[in-house]
Amino acid sequence: MLKFQNYKKYKLPITINPLNYGKLIYQNINFYVVFINNRNLALIDQYDLYNQVKIYTNGELNFEYKDHKIDDSTFIRSIEDSKFTYKNNKLISINKIILAIITITLILFIISSENYLNLAMVVLSNKNIIKLRKVRSKNVWDTLVIDINNKIFSRTLFERIFNKFWKTIENNFSSNNHMFILFKVKYVNNEISTIGKIQRLNKADKDWYINWIINNLEFKSEYYNETQIDSFIISYGFKDGKISDKNIIKTDLNYQNYKNNKLVISFNPLDFGKILNITKLDNETLYFLQGENGLVIKILNSENENSIEIFKLGDPIIKFEDLKLSENKFVRIIDNKKFYFENNQQILFSKENKSKFISKLEKSKNLINNFITLDIETYIKDNVLIPFCISIYDGKESYSYFISDFKNSTELIITALRSIMIRKYNGFNVYIHNMAKFDIIFLLKHLVKIADVQPVIHNGRIISINLNFGKDLEYRLQFKDSYLILLSSLSKLTNGFRVET
Repeated sequence: MLKFQNYKKYKLPITINPLNYGKLIYQNINFYVVFINNRNLALIDQYDLYNQVKIYTNGELNFEYKDHKIDDSTFIRSIEDSKFTYKNNKLISINKIILAIITITLILFIISSENYLNLAMVVLSNKNIIKLRKVRSKNVWDTLVIDINNKIFSRTLFERIFNKFWKTIENNFSSNNHMFILFKVKYVNNEISTIGKIQRLNKADKDWYINWIINNLEFKSEYYNETQIDSFIISYGFKDGKISDKNIIKTDLNYQNYKNNKLVISFNPLDFGKILNITKLDNETLYFLQGENGLVIKILNSENENSIEIFKLGDPIIKFEDLKLSENKFVRIIDNKKFYFENNQQILFSKENKSKFISKLEKSKNLINNFITLDIETYIKDNVLIPFCISIYDGKESYSYFISDFKNSTELIITALRSIMIRKYNGFNVYIHNMAKFDIIFLLKHLVKIADVQPVIHNGRIISINLNFGKDLEYRLQFKDSYLILLSSLSKLTNGFRVET
């Protein structure tokens, strides 16, 4: 059973095995993301002789410590100024760390600020591969020019340089001040590019700023990322007053509600929560963030695609893909559904439904070929179409009704309809060519008066009519549109089938 170390009201797992910390969310070679409990996460980098462990709660870094392996049963945990030695997962000793660097720091404070800075810059240089030059401006700004020696920009290069810079100035932070900073890149052709705008940072905002600079450069053209660099230029200063930390969960975002999940509508990975870790892979970037309610978000980002997986209490709850269509448009694919967004507002939804292949039908043993054809001829009078002839053919005999034999067109239509509403034609289909668009206009208002009508409607049009008639409605006719079966005019059909007319 896993035991815990109580440290400043926090429970830290007593183990050097990352897999024993809790539920494994992600592992890539020697990097682990593990859910411990409640809203606590461990991000662990495993090396040959030690583990580097970061414990986060609600996206905030609580502790960072090292576990040094002594042998298979013993390790030493170094937290802040203390060392805890464990054997067989039991605490056997506690030692306070007395760092020589404290004495060195006191000496450095005695030295004048100008000499201290020069000394710090020398410490940062690595066999003169990277040189730091200090240029003091006339106002509150300080400017550092850091020689890069014709290297190409990379995340590793920037992180290494900026981390060294940060160590030289972080003691200038207090509980009631902040830094303002502007970063520039000078290329070998003497062109200078300013990366983003001036930012204001607290002491806790270092990682946020590194990621912010990287993201800004990734959106620039290939020229800026492939041209050799002469130097980095960091202009900075300090000002009284505390500001809000950068690594916060944004509140001005739009959300998509999907199966009780509140999903951020954004293609920018940094909008999904507080940054826990960012890892640059070959052609992709892996983000781990913590959002509202302790949710952990894993985002694998490439140029035009985000693969997103969300975890709750260490278990995956939803997985989806975001595909970039343009600068302000993307499509989100969840299962068989696609949600299209423009300016972070949903504009379209589509769903892919699986259908079975059409199978071969067995030949009907009770095939009924009993049908009637009916056609209406009209003329125009005062811009109104008036039926003047109705012809009917039952397969044996043909009948025609002319308006000259009736008082009006209404009597003509009703007489023609009643001629087929007899027991002889029970169960027959009545085919009318182009019924849905033309003939139904003249027939429907009369059919509803003399029989029980049940129309079948598709896309706002009547495509067939089930007609029941008789004393107890015991007989049936079905009117159908033959144009839906034979997609051509009657004249072309007769020529095509070589039917004499």
